[in-house]
Amino acid sequence: MFDIARKRAADLTSRERLVLADAHHLPFADREFALVVALGVIPWLRSAPLAVAEMARVLRPGGYLILNADNSRRLALLLDPRHAPALAPARLAAKSLLHSAGMLRPTAEQAAVSAHRMAEFDRILNAAGLELQRRSTFGFGPFTMFGLPVASGRFAIRLNARLQRLADQGVPGVRSAGAQYLVLARAPVPADTFLPAAGREPPGELFSRG
Repeated sequence: MFDIARKRAADLTSRERLVLADAHHLPFADREFALVVALGVIPWLRSAPLAVAEMARVLRPGGYLILNADNSRRLALLLDPRHAPALAPARLAAKSLLHSAGMLRPTAEQAAVSAHRMAEFDRILNAAGLELQRRSTFGFGPFTMFGLPVASGRFAIRLNARLQRLADQGVPGVRSAGAQYLVLARAPVPADTFLPAAGREPPGELFSRG
């Protein structure tokens, strides 16, 4: 990925540079950036709180952070008994019985992907000293039942679009059920800090829909 990015960035100006680093220990000075974007990052990290704290550290006062987390209460998981959180104890007990009976073989280890409840992720951002500006969920499906698809093709696309419209309208139960939780946060501005007018408005394009 880094090699591909380096080739595509060959024509960048001298102000841009590529850096390969650990998100838990960013090699940048405090308050170095006005904007940090971390999309598709948090679910793959071992410690979301540590990484968010690092992102907050490198933000200037009034700087913005745009990031997302996998929503552990997304609708697609709640509807499938194989993934519904309420049935987790039953699934664990069934797996233990099958292992004991020799009917279930260990599977190859997969990369762990973490998911968060929205309130839990909000607490992580608040603990890092960030101010939440805008929040939304997006993406519905694919819907399955015991791992088998129950909606596909054009119907699945229409269903996703319909649910997304309801979520954007703030319909309770739907607005918090998207697969991804997208957040715009800001580093606080001390009372005695001058902030240029051009830097006061949040980058809202990612949070507006037609």
